[in-house]
Order: sequence, then C-alpha cells, then structure tokens
Amino acid sequence: MTTHTPGSIFFESGFPSTARRFGDSPHPARLLTHIGSEQRETVRHLLEETGAVLFRGFEILSIDEFEDAARSLLGELAAYQGGDAPRHAERGLVYNASGPDKSRAVRAHNELSYAPWHPGTLFFGCSVVAEEGGATTLFDGRRVYASLPAEIREAFRDRGVTYIQHLPHAAGDRSGIKSWPETFETDAKDDVLEHCRANYTSARWTPLGLLTTNRTAGTVEAGPDRRQAWFNQAHIWRKDPSTVPDVTDMRRWEAWIGYGATFGDGTQIPDAYMETVQSVLNACEVAIEWEAGDVLLVDNRAAMHGRQSYSGERQVFVAFA
Repeated sequence: MTTHTPGSIFFESGFPSTARRFGDSPHPARLLTHIGSEQRETVRHLLEETGAVLFRGFEILSIDEFEDAARSLLGELAAYQGGDAPRHAERGLVYNASGPDKSRAVRAHNELSYAPWHPGTLFFGCSVVAEEGGATTLFDGRRVYASLPAEIREAFRDRGVTYIQHLPHAAGDRSGIKSWPETFETDAKDDVLEHCRANYTSARWTPLGLLTTNRTAGTVEAGPDRRQAWFNQAHIWRKDPSTVPDVTDMRRWEAWIGYGATFGDGTQIPDAYMETVQSVLNACEVAIEWEAGDVLLVDNRAAMHGRQSYSGERQVFVAFA
C-alpha cells in the first residue's frame, strides 16, 4: 500500500513501514514537528499494523528538532528510570542510544521488558552516521513468536519470565553493572526501596547492594489483530549455569552482582531453548542503515530492536513514551 499526502509525506507499508518527504520543502523538519492530524493518524495506523515506521528525508538533525518531533508524534515523554543500559540524558527526556561499547553488538530486546513498567513506543533519531556499521536492528515480534517451536513459545507464554538483578551500592563496580542510584536516578534509599517493593515482585537490601526480582510476561498480544508477539530478553539475562551456578538459588544471589533470568515459576530455562531463540532472532533481523536526519518510530510491544557494532563517531538519540 502506498498513500500520498499531497505536498508533504507519502507512506509505504512494510517492516519497517516508511514515510518520505513528498516534494520540496524549505523546512523539512517542520513536516514532522508540526505534523497534521490526518498524517498523524496514518502514522498511528502503520505503527499498529507493522510495528515500526522509518521517516526519511525530513532532516531531523539537531536535538531541538528531535525533541520537537518526538513530542509531536508521541505526546508526553517518559524517563528511563529503572533501565539497565548505561545511557544518559542528552537533555530533559532525550537520551543517547549509541551506548559506550561500540565494538559489541546490542542484542535484540524490548525496552524495559524486564521492569514493572515499559514504554509503549520508542523514537530514535540519527544525526551522525557511524563510519562503518552501527545499523539499528529490528525484529518483528509476531514473526519471531510464529517462527519458534510450539514447545518454546508456549512455555514462555504460559510461564513467563522472572528477571533477577543485584545492583551495587556505588557506581564503577568492577562488574560493569549500573548502581542502584544510577538505575533509579536517585540516591534516596527509602524512596527506592518503597518504589521497588510496590512495583517489583521482591526487593531487599544486601551488603552488596539492592536485590530485586520481577516476574513478567514472556509474550504479549500486539497489533489490531491481537496476535502473540515475543516480548522478553531472557536470552540476554539468562546466565550460563557453568559460570553462574544454580541461577535459581536466590540465597546465593546475595553474593553475586549482576543479572539473571529464570522461567516465571523460578525454574531453569534450558540451554536448547535459548539457542533456538537466538537462531530465530538471527533469521528475523532487519538492519536499518541510518542516513543522517532519519528518525524511527517503534512499537515496543510488537517489535524488538538492537544495534550492530560500529566504528567512528555515531550520534543516535532516543525518547520513550
């Protein structure tokens, strides 16, 4: 399907869907920062149907333009509170999305799928393209779910996932794990514990830091047809039993700083399941090769995302709603 909106934007379905500038414009960024109601409705429809919309040709290059476009398309933005990634706010509720280790790929995940709250929509924007690599990767969660063996997808659908995190008291821990003040953007211990006890499955202080568990869904319904979509990052959080003995023993977690995952009932996730999940994710990967000025809207429940390794400078912003 191709829909032309005279004098401004035309849209094409796909994964991701695309929105391109139609004709010349003296201020292309304004086509998004001041998008009309009819075009906004088309974007909403495409996002629901396909899970992601790439906007190209609108020259969203500055942080001001990115923030304006994010608010125009998303409305009120949300903080990255409770997130494990080492990102920082560029300004207000606009964060960096490139990450500190350019030599390593970021594996497929749904943002904050391990937390009590996750954003419904993500908005990425690229102002500086990497010298080599650096593509943002997308994964259609409904395709991932349908591609997995019934035994695996039904286990995650029916049993869910329990995420375990033990966060150190102070920044700079040798584990590389963010401290709890960094994670929750405050050093008020009473407030953090109250928040975690109200929202997480369990939370307690240990001599090393803050130990929490959170049981979540392993799959969700997404899109207008309410199809099941893969929605977890157990393949990232689950630890190899050969390096972390008995990840299911919560008493032993008091001596480990880091992350782990089990099935929602606390039992071990088999190695073979995780190997199959990773193989399916590899097969479903779609790489978005950035052009400077691109922005990308992602339904966080319908689609997973990641990032390829890169070299050189790369500037990608992200906002959440």
